[in-house]
Amino acid sequence: MKVAILSDSHDHRGAAEAALHLFRAEGVGMVFHLGDVCSPDVLAGYGDPAIRLRGVFGNNDSDRDGLQQATGGAFRQGPHVEMADGRKILLAHSYDQLQGMLSGKGGYDLVLFGHTHRPLTMRVGKALVVNPGESCGLMRGTSTCAIVDLATMEPRIVEIPVPGGD
Repeated sequence: MKVAILSDSHDHRGAAEAALHLFRAEGVGMVFHLGDVCSPDVLAGYGDPAIRLRGVFGNNDSDRDGLQQATGGAFRQGPHVEMADGRKILLAHSYDQLQGMLSGKGGYDLVLFGHTHRPLTMRVGKALVVNPGESCGLMRGTSTCAIVDLATMEPRIVEIPVPGGD
């Protein structure tokens, strides 16, 4: 299964919608959002049962109840562990939340965090660590996400084709 990773949408609904179109074209089965959605309506199109949504709250997600209502309760306080396709996945909004959890004792296959707005992929022991960058494109000028094939554990940082470039 392919999974998609988003973070730091910051009210940019156009980028979130463009990302969803990309995920459908890529055959993604699950989307992980790492927080800072901000307005719940940003994820309005993410109710597709063929592409499950899971996420963690970010420091700018002040309307947590609204976000839960808009996503069917898909968000949790991070760090949070999910299982997908037999892989143990650790989600957090910021790397600081992961301190002490990456010692190798957790046995994570995939570790996800956002917050920095900078894309990153690296390996820590057996774990693949991914920061998808910012889907909003506001700080760095490029809207990005990540796609990971859980069968091969190969990551890709992908530019989101936002119509009009915003």
